Amino acid sequence: MHRLVGFAAVALAASLAVLPAALGSTPVEAPAGTEVLLKFDTPVDSSTTKQGAIVKFEVASDVLVDRSVILRAGAAAQGIATEVAQPGLFGKGARVRIDSIQVTAVDGRPVQLASVDVTPDTVPRIQGASRAAGSGFAGIVLLWPIGFLGGALAHGGQVEAPAGAVATTTIPQAVQIDVP
Repeated sequence: MHRLVGFAAVALAASLAVLPAALGSTPVEAPAGTEVLLKFDTPVDSSTTKQGAIVKFEVASDVLVDRSVILRAGAAAQGIATEVAQPGLFGKGARVRIDSIQVTAVDGRPVQLASVDVTPDTVPRIQGASRAAGSGFAGIVLLWPIGFLGGALAHGGQVEAPAGAVATTTIPQAVQIDVP
């Protein structure tokens, strides 16, 4: 009797494991330009981040296409800091470019995401990021010629995206994802 009950339990478990595959999945096409919010797990700071450094993220909120979740909130993503530029003359700000960002979709396939730039221009769009302001242009306009000399010597600021800051990127090319 115990063997029969054990066999029935194993058969039931096996059939339940196959059931989702039998029901199938629905292919959903995520169009190019689909927005993805990424939360920095690795802090990025132009004064300390090195070119080639791995930058880890997580998806900040579910990404939906046609009312289907294609990327789950909390899904791990990572990219590589491919460019780290320091501040320059005339208030030119620093820059950190993160390329080769990849995340795993709900069907287990990798999805390539567009680059994320951390610059003085993009920092206002990255929630929680900060920059040290440069004074070059303001110096030129307000105190010519003293301002020009001061602006030429003034360096722009560093940029930072701390852990927990949220950036927006996109899926650059349409991709098909099988949604369970």
